[in-house]
Amino acid sequence: MRHTIHRTILRLLFAGGCFGFSFWAATYGYRNMQLTLMVSSVPMFIIGALTIWTPLFALLTRPLIAMVDSIFFPGGKLEKPILNLKLPAYLINEGRYTEAQEEYRRILKYYPDEIEAYERLIWLHQEVFHEPEKARRILHRAERRHLALDERFRRIVKARADLEHSETRSD
Repeated sequence: MRHTIHRTILRLLFAGGCFGFSFWAATYGYRNMQLTLMVSSVPMFIIGALTIWTPLFALLTRPLIAMVDSIFFPGGKLEKPILNLKLPAYLINEGRYTEAQEEYRRILKYYPDEIEAYERLIWLHQEVFHEPEKARRILHRAERRHLALDERFRRIVKARADLEHSETRSD
């Protein structure tokens, strides 16, 4: 926040200097019939305008954006994004498993009781990424929330844990 305020102030000061020089060069050049000063005022004016264009544009469009927000979001902005389980399912179908995993984690951040997100995340860690420890942690997280996960996912995680446990005993 402070960084943008400082940047805006510096832009305004620089643009003010450009506008001041432009005004001085135009008026002094006109009075004394110095064409080079009059012509040099134009690029300085353009540089000043380009310098403050971003904050000026944001300031001028703020009422329009507020009007559009009041039309489409009459109750204000949403506290959390709308639940969309189709996007990560699409990503899985496309074979983009890492992106699907990120989407499911984002869903669980805002909707921590979403059962399908837990199940798909367990499946991704167990079957696709071969990370049984992460799958087990996700299962425990769902169990702590007392969610009714499908029994297949519990069995997948438990079977892998038993398999790993038996492999460590045989070694």
